[in-house]
Amino acid sequence: MLDDYVSDIHSHYPLMGYRQIRDTLLLETGWKVCDISVWRSMKRLNIRGYVRRKKYPSNPGSEHKQHPNILNREFHAAAPLQKIVTDITYIKHRGKWFFLACFLDLFNNEIVEWELSDTFDNILVMKAAKRLLDKAKSTDYPILLHSDQGSQYSSAGYQALLQEYNAIQSMSRAGVPRDNAVMESFFGRFKDVLRFQFRYWERDNLGDVVASAIYYFNNIRPVRKLNGKPPVLFREILVA
Repeated sequence: MLDDYVSDIHSHYPLMGYRQIRDTLLLETGWKVCDISVWRSMKRLNIRGYVRRKKYPSNPGSEHKQHPNILNREFHAAAPLQKIVTDITYIKHRGKWFFLACFLDLFNNEIVEWELSDTFDNILVMKAAKRLLDKAKSTDYPILLHSDQGSQYSSAGYQALLQEYNAIQSMSRAGVPRDNAVMESFFGRFKDVLRFQFRYWERDNLGDVVASAIYYFNNIRPVRKLNGKPPVLFREILVA
């Protein structure tokens, strides 16, 4: 019986490891089993999740002259929309490059805003940032936005937008991806899911498949540090 459930979950979400399959089983059926039972089931079925290779650490670089690393690798937030990390990644589709900007909430690892474009300009991050900042107006604390020192985040337009909303801007040290480790890690997993689960190159509309993948990370994929719940469900339960 357990093997049947494990096999079905794996067929829908082939990148999930035994911990995520166990948490998904609990969410979908209410059936409580231990991690080791799911691990043994996957071994019997000769299936496994996807394990990403670790990258080598980089040497520390210099801080931005105007916006130091205020986040300072404190990747925990006590409330929604308190600490946001952001970055841009590239996706090649049908022979053309697209650029994806995402804003991730450190409270629950939810992608709270994103923008996809075939143009690599300041508008890419500013459109999503403005939507995010409008959401954050309902909070009674300043929002912190952390990024690398890329030109989009260093631009006068982006900095003016954050100042308009009294947001705190923080930047990683130059050439130190670990200062934005949560965002870097997300993009790694996200691209794996796009490639191996959604097979994005077979789809005509990249925007649709990106939206589906973000929905998967926000609403379906369980996260162990969130008590085995997907980010949106975790937030809704805690702030209800």
